[in-house]
Amino acid sequence: MPRSPTRGNSYALIQGLKVILYLVATVLLGAAISPLLFWAGHYWSSRIHALQFLAETDFQRFFDRSILIAAFALLGPALYWIGPGRLRHLGLQPNPRRLHHVAGGGLVAISFVFLAGFGLVLSGAFELKHAIPWSSLTRVFLSAIVVALIEEALFRGALLGLVRQSLASIPAVIVVSLIFAVVHFLKPPASQISGVSWHSGFDLLPQLFRQFSEPALVLGGAVSLFVLGLLLAAVTVKTSSLWLGIGLHAGFVFGKMSFNKLTLRRADLSPWFGQDLTAGIGSVLILLFVWLVVWLIFLRDQSGSTPVDNAR
Repeated sequence: MPRSPTRGNSYALIQGLKVILYLVATVLLGAAISPLLFWAGHYWSSRIHALQFLAETDFQRFFDRSILIAAFALLGPALYWIGPGRLRHLGLQPNPRRLHHVAGGGLVAISFVFLAGFGLVLSGAFELKHAIPWSSLTRVFLSAIVVALIEEALFRGALLGLVRQSLASIPAVIVVSLIFAVVHFLKPPASQISGVSWHSGFDLLPQLFRQFSEPALVLGGAVSLFVLGLLLAAVTVKTSSLWLGIGLHAGFVFGKMSFNKLTLRRADLSPWFGQDLTAGIGSVLILLFVWLVVWLIFLRDQSGSTPVDNAR
């Protein structure tokens, strides 16, 4: 029997509350395990040569990674709680062009980030470091792949697929992209924390919202994150697959982190760019141009089937 509108709205509300509780639990678990991850990282940095860089990694970076680990660890139980029956209609299908999509998407994203970075270096706003840490790029590459896999599975796989079972594709893309932007905009201050204790992760929680008190940061950072979320969600809906989004996401992360590793900032470029290439009007314009290129190369001939919409 088809659900009545009232019952359907109540069911959608309950599912939405479950997703919100999952996100809250992710933050709390991440805060709880971040000191353990910090201590483990510093312990193994003195015993394994390849992990020596962890000794110089601040607590905030471990906190960020703890949130990702918590999101991945809780994803399975959360999906089971939401309902296995719902997982059969996430809107994802086998992608015979997956290698083409993941490699091509990564290449497009990296190319545009590096082109923008090259222009900024030529302008004098950034300069290459005298001692370029080429060896660190391997870690950056691996980190970009892991982050892209986890976040695409979470945001564009599970979350977008579940929301699309209650909303049409366009509103669902907007809602999930807003969540993506807000979650990524929650960042603790970059200052070093001394004397990490078991409650240090919870001490950072009140400071996660500090950036929302600065309108310039909201407009510069949150808007570009929202546009990135729209791009990644749109390609997922269009291809009914995560692979193109994974490639784009990994390429953007690798390009941004590599540029940060290889250069030093010498001039203030606000409002065009913030502390890096991911914030500001310039970042939004780059993302929109990448969107156009992605559509021309990968999406123009896609059928755009939406099995989730048909399953509702």
